[in-house]
Amino acid sequence: MPRLSQDRNLPVAITNLRLCSALQYCGALGVANAFDKSSAEYLYIYDDSKLGYTDWTDVAPEFVSKCFVATNPNNNTIVLLPLDHRILTGKSVVAGGVCDGMLLTEKEMCLIEFKANVTSSNYQTIVQRANDAIDQLWHTFDDIIKPKCTTQSIAGQPIDVEQMLSIDFYVVYDKDLEVTGANSELMDLQTQFLTDKSHPLYFDNGKTFL
Repeated sequence: MPRLSQDRNLPVAITNLRLCSALQYCGALGVANAFDKSSAEYLYIYDDSKLGYTDWTDVAPEFVSKCFVATNPNNNTIVLLPLDHRILTGKSVVAGGVCDGMLLTEKEMCLIEFKANVTSSNYQTIVQRANDAIDQLWHTFDDIIKPKCTTQSIAGQPIDVEQMLSIDFYVVYDKDLEVTGANSELMDLQTQFLTDKSHPLYFDNGKTFL
């Protein structure tokens, strides 16, 4: 795998990692030993079946259709936290489901669940996997990340991650299946998620970080 671009703003990465520092006790491997960071203009995030967890590269792989592409035109520092099977592995923690990974910047938290292994274009299969992904995403944030962040503090105040960052959620299918939020039932799931959770949900294979 090609070496990722070097971080041009290390303090940003350190500051953001404080938000999730409590996660170090959620599995065998702590945040400090698992996160990666880059300021590359394009980052291709994917679920690596060989490694068993989420990874990334700054060179477009052959399987780009199964990737989540982070477009970073301003070369900001982006931190990758591979959650499932890497940072979050404790039995009591993962019960309820864990999403695959998180991208973190100075302003944004982006939680990602890959369903790129879905090969069927059957409508019911896609919607069922979408519902599974939503459960994993929300459990990861609301039952693990958010409460554990409140155990940390900045200037003596508990960290309210929802006040500090813009937070969104992504379900990623193989792009060749052409699964998007324009699908009527998936659109309904997005609307319901925004209404119930007050955060946006997307069925998309990428995001631009400004």
